[in-house]
Amino acid sequence: MRDRSIPTADLLLDTSRILARLLPVWGAIALVKFMAVRFMGASGAPFAVPLLFGAFFFAAPLAASGLRSRRRIRLASWASARALLFCFVWGAIVVSAFVATLQVWQGMAATPFNYLVAALAAGSFCLVTATIPSRW
Repeated sequence: MRDRSIPTADLLLDTSRILARLLPVWGAIALVKFMAVRFMGASGAPFAVPLLFGAFFFAAPLAASGLRSRRRIRLASWASARALLFCFVWGAIVVSAFVATLQVWQGMAATPFNYLVAALAAGSFCLVTATIPSRW
């Protein structure tokens, strides 16, 4: 029986490939929102930053799901569990970075408990999202 696991390097490479496809689309949406809000007299930057982090957040689950699909790896396998763990960690890191950005940029008060709760919730959501079949 051959090893059908997905190396972390492959997950990162596919994540960066998907991120390269998502950023222009989400950047265009952010630009449209920025221009619409700008014409109304407010700052549009609060819309662009969450969209950027959103692209980063969803890139890893799409990559993991696509790799599992292309390599025909069942969801209930050790190889799939490793890919899902990667997605959990990815989501936790991206949301922690987003909370840190809000803390520094907007002056939001965040405790270590807030980071923990946000990281666990986001990692879980990212993990569940990676279980959805995708052909990205």
